[in-house]
Amino acid sequence: MTAQILVVDDEPDIKALVLQKFRHQIRDGAISFIFAGDGIEALAMLEANGDIDMVVADINMPRMDGLTLLQKLRE
Repeated sequence: MTAQILVVDDEPDIKALVLQKFRHQIRDGAISFIFAGDGIEALAMLEANGDIDMVVADINMPRMDGLTLLQKLRE
């Protein structure tokens, strides 16, 4: 079973860093990642992909910060 993780961060380098760090687990099919640039984009991705197992979010982002996103997720 592949765990699907949504990473929410406005820094463009985060995607490359995460993919590099977890390359073996990705290759083995243990985990997969989806990336969003802010909380609003993350909420849209969560609606479109109901099988996301974990959300990892930055706190300081444009449009919707990580704390607001966490509050919306609880709703």
